[in-house]
Amino acid sequence: MQILELHLKNFGKFTDRHIYFTEHMQVIHGENEYGKSTIYAFIKAMLFGMERGRGRAAAKDAFSRYEPWENPNYYAGAMRFCCGGRTFYLERTFDRYAKKASLVCEDDGEELSVEAGDLEMLLGGITASSFENTAAIGQLTAKPDQGLAAELKNYAANYYETGSGDVNLQGALDWLKDKKRRTEQAQKEHREDCQKKVEKLRIQKRYVEMDEEHLQEKLTETKEELKSAKQKAERVKKAQDAKFETVARQQEERKERGGFRRICLVIGCIVTLFGVGGLIVSWFMESFGLEMIWGVVLILIGMGVATAGLWRKTDLRSVQEESDTKEVSEPVAFRELHWEIARLQEEGKEKSLLKRNLQEQIEEVEEDEETDRKLQEKIQMLDLAGKKLREAAEEMVHRSGERMNREASEILRSITNGRYHHLLIDEHLDMAVLSEGRRIPVERLSRGTMEQIYFSLRMGALNLLYEEEVPVILDDAFVYYDEKRLKSVLKWLSEQPRQVIMFSCQTREKQLVDSLERWKDEAL
Repeated sequence: MQILELHLKNFGKFTDRHIYFTEHMQVIHGENEYGKSTIYAFIKAMLFGMERGRGRAAAKDAFSRYEPWENPNYYAGAMRFCCGGRTFYLERTFDRYAKKASLVCEDDGEELSVEAGDLEMLLGGITASSFENTAAIGQLTAKPDQGLAAELKNYAANYYETGSGDVNLQGALDWLKDKKRRTEQAQKEHREDCQKKVEKLRIQKRYVEMDEEHLQEKLTETKEELKSAKQKAERVKKAQDAKFETVARQQEERKERGGFRRICLVIGCIVTLFGVGGLIVSWFMESFGLEMIWGVVLILIGMGVATAGLWRKTDLRSVQEESDTKEVSEPVAFRELHWEIARLQEEGKEKSLLKRNLQEQIEEVEEDEETDRKLQEKIQMLDLAGKKLREAAEEMVHRSGERMNREASEILRSITNGRYHHLLIDEHLDMAVLSEGRRIPVERLSRGTMEQIYFSLRMGALNLLYEEEVPVILDDAFVYYDEKRLKSVLKWLSEQPRQVIMFSCQTREKQLVDSLERWKDEAL
């Protein structure tokens, strides 16, 4: 890929500014506040877009920093570049309200889609993070971050497993981690749901048990009531029977004495008649003395004797009527109590059955380990997959370490004129060099040498990770280089097929590039 033209329509301090580039090395030189960093930011924004931050971060993000000085609502630019032998025109609008991007092949007029990933495909899959860790070196940012380490791990595993870098190992690990997290959440929710069901069933069972206890108490009370009623009926019946026996015996006795009651009635009536007759005679004779008294006495005696005979008959009849009433009322009360007992027993059976059903449901929920077991097995499989994937990645990284070390070591040897010929890089990007048989950590070297090592790592990773020859963008990246180091690194860059765009506030880069170009022309 080669950038042919930039058109800063309205970006930062620039308005309708065109900048053209050659296919090899070029230096944009200018003093501070010239706008070099703005152009550098514009290239990254055109290649990868520019998102506005949220909250407080929005005040200091790139979107706000490079917002147009004039007419901020028109925030746009364009880029013309060559890729795969074809020329493309990329246009973007960064405005927050009218954000869009268009990509057209100028050779045949084909319209491509940035949103669908066509631009990413043209760039060989390089992302903004990858770009800033390899091809783009800004001011005081030569040391790449751990994002490059993750990409190298991806490349190492994918290269040896598939023969290419198309598989995203880190993405697979992230997917496994997310899948495990969601599975653990599902397991947690399943367990909580089971616990809620068990608690609900237990509460229902407790209510049923309380109803069952209440029914049992009521059944016991009803049985006791029936028992008491039967005992009372038996006592009443015994008393009645005794009374009947007494009356019957008395009747038998009267029968045996023969007509005693009738005699009492006859005598009573006769005596009463005599008394009445005596009173009548005394009345007509107008003799109210002793005769009248005897008449009254006879009447009273007669009535008393007649009443004695009638009383015995009445007493026997009342006892018989009372017995008949008891015999009718008592069985009705017994039947009602029996019905109530039967109803309570039947309801108790229903409650007992319901309680057993609830207990079975509780046991089923508590013992239903199938879903939980499957989820646990899934979590274990995801753990195992992640572990195996990491082990494979570590193994592949170890096996690919020599390749990366060779690539970066060759670059370091070239730009240090052979002083450091072997660079050692581990999976965490901790580095050391071999010099005269000694292993020297990079932190013990001078800042200039450290910058050369970081540059070698970046360029080695760029050559290793991406097939597309993405331009190298350098924004005051050589402030720690002396003349000798700078000449060596620029010479190495001039020999590479990649396009190199440098921004510098000093003139030495431009002078050295010009001298290298003259040297090439003379050599030809």
